[in-house]
Amino acid sequence: MESSGNKIVLGVTGSIAATKSVELLRLLRRAGHDVHVVMTPAAGHFVGEAAMAALSGHPVAAEQFDFDADASPGFTHIDLSDSDLLVIAPATANTIGKMAAGIADNLLLTAYLAMECPVVICPAMNQRMWNHPAVSDNVGRLVERGTILVPPERGGLACGEEGIGRLAEPRVILERIQDLLGESRERDLEGVRVLVSAGGTREPIDAVRFITNRSSGRMGVSVAEAAHARGALVTLVAANCSLPVSPGVNRVDVTTADELRQALETAFDDCDVLVMTAAVSDYKVSVEEATGKIRSNERKYLHLVQSADIVSALGSNSNGRMVVGFAAEYGEDGIGRARRKMREKNLDMMVFNDISRKDIGFETGSNEITILLPDDDDYFVSRTSKLECAHEILDKVTSRLT
Repeated sequence: MESSGNKIVLGVTGSIAATKSVELLRLLRRAGHDVHVVMTPAAGHFVGEAAMAALSGHPVAAEQFDFDADASPGFTHIDLSDSDLLVIAPATANTIGKMAAGIADNLLLTAYLAMECPVVICPAMNQRMWNHPAVSDNVGRLVERGTILVPPERGGLACGEEGIGRLAEPRVILERIQDLLGESRERDLEGVRVLVSAGGTREPIDAVRFITNRSSGRMGVSVAEAAHARGALVTLVAANCSLPVSPGVNRVDVTTADELRQALETAFDDCDVLVMTAAVSDYKVSVEEATGKIRSNERKYLHLVQSADIVSALGSNSNGRMVVGFAAEYGEDGIGRARRKMREKNLDMMVFNDISRKDIGFETGSNEITILLPDDDDYFVSRTSKLECAHEILDKVTSRLT
């Protein structure tokens, strides 16, 4: 590809997987990027500065305070702050923890705090370390702040064990970088009309109180943004969602389940794909009890009536349109219940996520999903950003549209 002119900082930390960063550097340079390497002190035990300098074409930055005559004394982290992207590969548990806590005890961490560009982390560690609650919490905090996660893969680890913790392959990391920079994502949904619902409905109890749920709308907004980036004509019906969307996305804001149903029914005839991520209240208060304001000093029993099953109604009348549902389930048989829902509601695809997990799903920037298809083929997506989950879902949508 032609030179993109992007300035990328490649952060390398102290892991045996640092040997893979050499190949990643080669790929980034071959793709036309201007790459500056920053190494932690521990990284030097696994990969040589001379090799990284020769491949990048720039001196390697490793010392917190470099008083070389050709350098800007003490300000290397500021010199790097105008970069287009920071990629840390591999990212150790130690570095991830310090990033989450805002600790800056080496040049890479100091540069991280000084940068305003997007940040990509590519973890590599033993599987037990990756699964430790402290590491999960730290990764979650970074993802919530907008850090892009390229999750580790399952495979043989340096310690001889088998499990999830292996650094993603350099070509996989390169693809994620190119996606982020808008270089390689094909516009494979060009002209396809995609309708997305997002957020959580509110059902009024009285004039000031309401029944709702914890959905922020982030997953639906991610699907809308990903579809828009891939060339789709996107309409987003957002229920009580404050998250912004790109100007090219047609947005319709609603409050209640009835308003959501009406907006989706209106837009459904003009769509090719519906992705139903919105968390719709199963019950609402009867109209008679929802008027006025309930006095706080009186006992009140609410009469709840069942809300319409929106996705089931649309799925039964799809007329060739693709309908994708979401199932937030709890417990060991969650996937089984999600699959039954897919069949009962006549859906083309169901996305399952486990709401028993506190580190993913509601009110977080990350998710871990299983995409269910009618042919009993399950596709598992390990914990990653909701935008990456959205692209994985759209990959499946695209493959079934063609």
